[in-house]
Amino acid sequence: MSSITYSERIKIETFCELELSNLEMANLLNRSPATISYELSRCHPYQAELAQADTERKRAQCGRKTKLTATLKQLILNHLRLSWPPESIAHEFNLATKSIYNWLNYGQIDFPLSELSEHGLRQRRKSDQRSKYNQSLGSSIEQRPPVINHRNRIGDFEMDTIVGPRGRSKAALLTLVDRKSRFLWAYPLKERSVAAVNGALDNFLATFKGAVHSLTVDRGTEFSGLSSFELQYGVKTYYCHAYSPAERGSNERFNRYLRYFYPKGTYFEHVSAHELTTTLLEINQRPLKVLNWQTPYQVMLTNLSKNSD
Repeated sequence: MSSITYSERIKIETFCELELSNLEMANLLNRSPATISYELSRCHPYQAELAQADTERKRAQCGRKTKLTATLKQLILNHLRLSWPPESIAHEFNLATKSIYNWLNYGQIDFPLSELSEHGLRQRRKSDQRSKYNQSLGSSIEQRPPVINHRNRIGDFEMDTIVGPRGRSKAALLTLVDRKSRFLWAYPLKERSVAAVNGALDNFLATFKGAVHSLTVDRGTEFSGLSSFELQYGVKTYYCHAYSPAERGSNERFNRYLRYFYPKGTYFEHVSAHELTTTLLEINQRPLKVLNWQTPYQVMLTNLSKNSD
């Protein structure tokens, strides 16, 4: 049966003035005596207006109270703008991931779902003509040893390039992701060529504080000159199968993180070294579930410290 209406409350107030019993009121209103008794307990003496106000107050208090304070909302917004996924934000602030998505869906947090760092499915790439060359560059990924496949050590990197607007800019980024720590680094390239890639890789090997054991790359022509690094530095190179970006899954994921800051069409010659470094630090200081909620920076630093002892 529906709740007592305001018009019924006016009648109950009149019945009280006439000193009718609860049973008589119940019969006149076709309600149970228990309902009348509960209604009369709302206020003493009974007044329809006060009883209605009590009903509305209690109804407003029903339901779970939101945790979304103004301060928390701003914290979540700040981290979303730094490209943190909702799952990482939820762990950082002891929230449920679903709660953040609910607040986004209901407009309680003003941030478009389309701008989340991992929103939507990736579109299938058009055939990369570069992969049609270099079918016998060197060691296949099938020959990669278990120590690399199982991510047991620091120093096994996946490497790729990110390009600017095709046909309008030659500048690109060379990206490297450590398989164990997921530590990301990148170098600007004036062009996507063997010489530019080798020059940036020389710089990386000279500045990286730990041993670099291997590189896993695709079959792009810019990676056709890596054999010299095995002779000079002992760095083994493994080439993925053609059209198989999932074989460099970590690199692909972190390239998407970079694309959040530098969308397709970005002219990388206009990105300063300071800006790129700041972006990389923001990405590397984000806690990841796969690292038991440590950051890539923490895992890399811890392992390098152990190796130096």
